[in-house]
Amino acid sequence: MALFEYLKQTQRFLREQNQVFSNPEDLISYINRARREVALRTQCIRVLTPSSGVITGYTVTEPGTGYLTTTAPTVTVSAPDFPSGMLPNPNGLQATAAATVDAGGTIVAVDPVVGGEGYFQPTVTISDPTSGTTATAEAVVSGVNQLNQGQEKYDFAGIDLSANPGCESVYAIRGVAIIYSGYRYSLQNMAWTRYQLYRAYPYSYQYTPAIFAQFGQGAKGSLFVYPLPSQALQAEFDCQCLPSDLIDDQSVEAIPAPWTDAVPYFAASLAFQELQNFNASRYMQDQYEKFAMSYSQFTRIGRAANPYGRP
Repeated sequence: MALFEYLKQTQRFLREQNQVFSNPEDLISYINRARREVALRTQCIRVLTPSSGVITGYTVTEPGTGYLTTTAPTVTVSAPDFPSGMLPNPNGLQATAAATVDAGGTIVAVDPVVGGEGYFQPTVTISDPTSGTTATAEAVVSGVNQLNQGQEKYDFAGIDLSANPGCESVYAIRGVAIIYSGYRYSLQNMAWTRYQLYRAYPYSYQYTPAIFAQFGQGAKGSLFVYPLPSQALQAEFDCQCLPSDLIDDQSVEAIPAPWTDAVPYFAASLAFQELQNFNASRYMQDQYEKFAMSYSQFTRIGRAANPYGRP
């Protein structure tokens, strides 16, 4: 739902279409606060961070010599090395790039033409039979989170959510999976107190992580993994997220339907508090509670675990 629709519906509840008593800027603040409340109460914004990403740029590590400005060198990017299986390109998408040569015959930049999809550690080759010394470049891949060698703590604020527009921050982690030797492995979740018992070797023991625990709460929380990683590993984080504030109608709304219907009720309750109309505020709060929780019950349908019964 766009910001204007939220604003219009909240003003209807307030009987405030002419904007006599309530400042629209205040209502926008209440709407964004209501959106955070809905996200927390219903846990409706759940994100699985991708294990592969898009090439967003290239870093020239060696400019080379002898390249011609009239004939552009050929830049070859390796095929997608880790297709995600997700739409719109479940098998990945081949990336392409172009090099820029300066008057001195060196490559000063490599720019993406097609960013591709399904990349983790792509290789880049620059070829030109007329060159003196060969240039080299490295690809920059966005959106991929990883566990780093020897690192135990990972702040929620450091989790890359760029692949999920409209998500502001992570406030809880449901699960962690890592990619190891082409195998997706889920880490066991432990309460922090129990996790402490397993941290026998603070820094000397490095291996493939097997357990994780959340420490702290909210956007400033963090997760810990043990054993400490012995190498960089792709990581998938199953996250509960808070939405970014809506600034205008071009802002991305991360809250899915039908929970968007509950937002104006909570925003109207806050507005009635400002107007000192506490009875109306309480009524809108009750309506919000009804819609927020009933939608959660309606959408979490029951399923038969096995329609054929036990084997």
